[in-house]
Amino acid sequence: MCLDDVLATQAGVVSRVQALESGLTPQEVDRRVARRRWHPVHPRVYLVGDAPRTDEARVWAAVLWAGEGAVLSGVAAAWWLGLPVRAPSTIAVTVPRRRAVGRRPGVVVRRRTLPVADLGEHRGLPVTALPLTVLETASEIGVAFLDAVPARTVPREEVVAASERAGVGERLLAEAAERAELRARLRLAGMLRRAGVPAHVVPGRKAVVCPVHRVLVCGSGEPAPRGWATVVGTGEDAEVVAMVRERAWIAG
Repeated sequence: MCLDDVLATQAGVVSRVQALESGLTPQEVDRRVARRRWHPVHPRVYLVGDAPRTDEARVWAAVLWAGEGAVLSGVAAAWWLGLPVRAPSTIAVTVPRRRAVGRRPGVVVRRRTLPVADLGEHRGLPVTALPLTVLETASEIGVAFLDAVPARTVPREEVVAASERAGVGERLLAEAAERAELRARLRLAGMLRRAGVPAHVVPGRKAVVCPVHRVLVCGSGEPAPRGWATVVGTGEDAEVVAMVRERAWIAG
């Protein structure tokens, strides 16, 4: 193990174990600490020389301190993976349940044995896999985070699978699905209005209402008022608009 390579990869942070594996003796490590060439960040974890105390360094220090099997998780993992969040002031790490880890300022430790499907690595650092990271982050900062992560980046079925493995997040995902459905209805209502069909979304109903032409756009099972035409809106928006315009013309 080359110490310079380790420091370059880990933002100037190194653990005592890594330093010894690179060829330094315990006495050499102790001398560097005593002479303030290395600065303790956590027990047996050091920031070397004039390396800045960056968010990246904080993350590396937390995971190295947590030890064997530790992975970055939660909002810190989302930040590390490039998702739209800021680096948190407290770094979350998850360690296997069999391990007992102490406490450190600025670090929160979760004891849970993660399945292989929920483990990953990014830029050399062990981190929770993307779907679990999204789920945990949304649980911490709110369901709106799911809206901010494009489905092409993290397919929703993968987030659902992570939720099922973890046994958490069902209510969160249900709320996210409802929010997505509402956005779709609002988008469709706007398209209908631009196509010349007055339309709006009624709170509490999973439908788009076109009152002038007495047309209801909804999913299957949504009841329509007597005398109204129904369009089941399960296709692409443009297709639904064409169907509604046809029904509106017939009704008019």
